[in-house]
Amino acid sequence: MPMRPLKLQTKTSLLASAVTLAVLAVLLILVSVRFAERVREEQKQLAQLQADNLAEHVGRLPAPRDPAEVARLATLVHGSRPDAVTVRVWERTGGLFQQVAASAGSAEGEEIPEEVKAALRSGLETRAVEARPDADDSLYRVFAPVIEDGRVSGAVEVIEKLDSAAVIALDYGRGTLWLAPLAVVAITAGVFLLFRNFVQRPVGRLLGAMARVEAGDLSAEAEEARRDDEIGTLTRGFNRMLARLREMTSEREAQKQLLERRVREATSELAERNDQLEERNFELYQTTRRLTELERLAAAGQLAAQFAHEVGTPLNLISGHVQLLLAGPARDEGPERKRLETISAQIERIERIVRGMLDRTRAEAVEFVPLDLNALLRRIFDATAPTLEASGVRLVASLADGLPEVAGDADRLQQVFINLFNNALDAMRGGGQLHVTTAHDPATQSVVVDFADTGTGMTEEVRAHIFDPLYTTKERGRGTGLGLVVVRQVVQEHGGRIEVESAPGRGARFRLTFPAMGGGVRSAKDSISVRLEGNAD
Repeated sequence: MPMRPLKLQTKTSLLASAVTLAVLAVLLILVSVRFAERVREEQKQLAQLQADNLAEHVGRLPAPRDPAEVARLATLVHGSRPDAVTVRVWERTGGLFQQVAASAGSAEGEEIPEEVKAALRSGLETRAVEARPDADDSLYRVFAPVIEDGRVSGAVEVIEKLDSAAVIALDYGRGTLWLAPLAVVAITAGVFLLFRNFVQRPVGRLLGAMARVEAGDLSAEAEEARRDDEIGTLTRGFNRMLARLREMTSEREAQKQLLERRVREATSELAERNDQLEERNFELYQTTRRLTELERLAAAGQLAAQFAHEVGTPLNLISGHVQLLLAGPARDEGPERKRLETISAQIERIERIVRGMLDRTRAEAVEFVPLDLNALLRRIFDATAPTLEASGVRLVASLADGLPEVAGDADRLQQVFINLFNNALDAMRGGGQLHVTTAHDPATQSVVVDFADTGTGMTEEVRAHIFDPLYTTKERGRGTGLGLVVVRQVVQEHGGRIEVESAPGRGARFRLTFPAMGGGVRSAKDSISVRLEGNAD
């Protein structure tokens, strides 16, 4: 489990405690050292003072001096100083100093050093500090001369034990060490309370305001804005920033609404322009397609007219000569006359074929009459029965009873149905089934005629061009590319619509829709709404 990070006030309090401890330790060391030096100086001064006082008292004793009295004085001096080691009294006899009294614990027979004797005789200061081996303190020896009648009659020696600075500091620190925890606790508590009141709480309120702003509440403002310290300055700056942010947000929302309104207006205008453009493109497409068809029809008509002219002239000559031969001297009914009559009949047939080609390229004035499509289809079934049987194609007819009549031209519609029959036969060279169905659609008041074969079907590329003039997928000499063009043109003339569905290997289905009598005739624009899925002539 990860440890939670310490709060800023806790970190600050711990840091203040550590700094306080360090400062107290340094101060304690410095004060202890200084205090130790002062104590040692005081010890030296007291030892000197005691030696001088003792020498003065000894000098006042009547001669001869009582050794017991001198020893009592030395013992009193020794007892008044806890750090005193030895107090001894020397008497000068001749040029020698002999010990006459000493406090308890002093060594016997120890002589005064020669340099001290010389100093005593000369009245100089006699002090010495000796360090004791294997100990934390040192000995301070001081001598004071005993003056009697203006001359040195003896000496007093006081040996004081001087503690080391470390020992003095330790003794001093023991007395003051218990004050350090109290000082640390007091300082830490003071720092904690001051930090919480003057830093933590204002910063906490500022952070709370920032959290509300982050959540989307731009109306939040931080308190403590009246303070004159850094926290107050920071809070006022934060509130000014929030005010500016609210102002900028309002401006942005206004600009956003303006932009959205302009985008909606531009989108609406663009949609309207797109609709207009789509309508214009559709009209342009229809016009272009119609022009292309007219150009191809014009080319086909020109070709047919040229063919009729080129073929008609020799046919007229041949027909004239045949007529002359038939109008010549009387001929019997022999084989020669029969041959001439056969030639004349074939010439007339060729002329009809040429006129038929010309008729396909010229618009004819048609007259619509009420027609029963079922009756028209039955006549076509009877006429095409031998051809279907020879091709191995079975006709499956399903003609609706009570089929409404349509307004149309029987010859033109017969041409349409025969073309669809021929296309179905071409698609089923190996035999198959041709389904012819009629039906009435009450919703649209129309009559529907379906031609569905089980032939080879068509690809998408072929379906896209089946109604283009002069386009055919049949072998050379079997198709002109005008059959389906004529079919669509006749269907449009009758206000109808043709739809084609086909796929490779799935046959083709042609659906012809004609308005029933009383249902109105569709416009040319509606009649050319064709799904390009079908067979090609």
